[in-house]
Amino acid sequence: MKSFIALMVLFSSLVTFADSDRHLIMVNGSAEKTVEPNMVIVRIESWAKASTAKKAQDQQATQYTQFKNSLDRYKIKKEDVKTEGYSVNPEYTYDQKTQTNRITGYRVSHNVSVIYRKTDDVGQFLDAVVVSKNESSGIGIQSVAWDYDKKAEVESSALGDAVKNARSKAEELAKAAGVKIKAVHKIQHTSYAPPTPQPMFEKAMMMRAASDSAVSTELSSGQIKVRVDVQMEFEI
Repeated sequence: MKSFIALMVLFSSLVTFADSDRHLIMVNGSAEKTVEPNMVIVRIESWAKASTAKKAQDQQATQYTQFKNSLDRYKIKKEDVKTEGYSVNPEYTYDQKTQTNRITGYRVSHNVSVIYRKTDDVGQFLDAVVVSKNESSGIGIQSVAWDYDKKAEVESSALGDAVKNARSKAEELAKAAGVKIKAVHKIQHTSYAPPTPQPMFEKAMMMRAASDSAVSTELSSGQIKVRVDVQMEFEI
């Protein structure tokens, strides 16, 4: 048994030594693809305030029904609408005399994400969704982001190009050093393809509301960039 353990320790040492004795070329490679967005992710809040939680919930439900009617008019699919949060919270006022917080009412918030797939008229869609606000209820746009629903395919293509880029660098290094590449020893990759935000949307909506204009909101989509980086090690 002791002999067997000794052999195992020796074998493990040899393997470790062999792995550390490898001669490697380490390189980075990258590739980037650009595509036109084919959908918009809109995050929306339906909210209401009232003296009691029940009244606030009822007002919010009415507000949300109007919002859903707008989605139906634009033929938004059910799978493209997702509730991301629902909350009922008390609102407080600080009483200077008693030096305590006093509940003055309740605020109900229903947060929803909507995927809109007709990018040409997204401004008209948002105008239809955002109904008139008042002091007790309303619909608000939290964020607008352009996206592409087949980024996995684009990423796969970019990954192949990034690997080719890395291998080309390794071959140039090997040629300059007078050695040959034997095999790929290790490869890692990272990808980056976030939705493109529309940071000025809220400001645009506020300016439009202030001007009382009948012209629909206009948004510029830009392009979606998919970047892939690889780190590769080649045996020589």
